Amino acid sequence: MSYFILETPIFQEAKIINKDPSKAIFRCTLQTCDEVNLNRRLYPEAVLIEGMKEVESRMKRRALLSELDHPFPQGNDTFDAVRQTTVALEKVSHLIRDYEFRNHHLVGEVETTSTPCGQILLGLLKDNSGIGFSMRGMASLRKLREYDEVESPLVIVAFDSVSVPSHASAVVNFNEVKFESSMITESCGGELVCTADGNCYLASYFDKLVETKTIQFLEKWV
Repeated sequence: MSYFILETPIFQEAKIINKDPSKAIFRCTLQTCDEVNLNRRLYPEAVLIEGMKEVESRMKRRALLSELDHPFPQGNDTFDAVRQTTVALEKVSHLIRDYEFRNHHLVGEVETTSTPCGQILLGLLKDNSGIGFSMRGMASLRKLREYDEVESPLVIVAFDSVSVPSHASAVVNFNEVKFESSMITESCGGELVCTADGNCYLASYFDKLVETKTIQFLEKWV
């Protein structure tokens, strides 16, 4: 029997590098393995490695998307089952673009998105807020006396950003955050006129070129 898995978050504290960014890229622990977490679950490293290999293709095409907060149950079992296993694009705040395992820690490289929820996550990082990450997926659980062991196959849906850190490995060393600013260009005032060959000119300059017959407009000189 498979169960929905919503994992407890891991506390991250961001180090501010640039005060005026449009995007944040950082590495942090997303999940631990081979230890019992506060939800009384244990993820064997082999199971987590296998689960991550299954999402590598999504990661390579920048499609391992995750949300701002876990989806909240609506009380409709059919709807909730679909929602828990689906990433809602309107809720996306970040994507996982790379990962590695370090000393029983799954460390991911995270990039905030340009979506509204991504800007909320970016704002929290700019405010030096504590950020947690929580896995969402499906797997079978082997019930033992002291804890439940997650069994293969582990289907990973997302690593959502959450607000309440409660993981046993709360304090981590992966707190470097790189902020990036988008390149903004200006047209020095005035509108642009673009021709069929793909060249664009300032409107005033385009008029002069046409007047002097330096360039051809449509199919005849004007």
